[in-house]
Amino acid sequence: MTFQEKMFEATADLRAHATALATAALDTARTRAGVAAKRVEVLKGSIATLSSASRELRKVARGHAARFVKENTALAIDAGNDVSSLARSTYATLAKRQAAKPKARKPQVARKRGTAKAA
Repeated sequence: MTFQEKMFEATADLRAHATALATAALDTARTRAGVAAKRVEVLKGSIATLSSASRELRKVARGHAARFVKENTALAIDAGNDVSSLARSTYATLAKRQAAKPKARKPQVARKRGTAKAA
């Protein structure tokens, strides 16, 4: 067997080995892709369920908020009127007061700083 024949044989073996490795990697990738696709399909169902539940919750919340506002509008208006009248009366009371006259202060004598006694 000549050197050239050995090279052809070694090259053929390497090509066969590379082909086998590529095929195995491709099979593994296909298997993993299939598993991932199945998981995505399961998630699609869950996401659809969550979206539907979210829409229903929004409808219910909107209805409750609208009913709450309708039922409490009069109460909120009355409370606002009460606060306004209280603020007006407080302002009127404070505006009527006269400023207090400042008291006469005794003149202060400047103190000398004494030295502290050592204990």
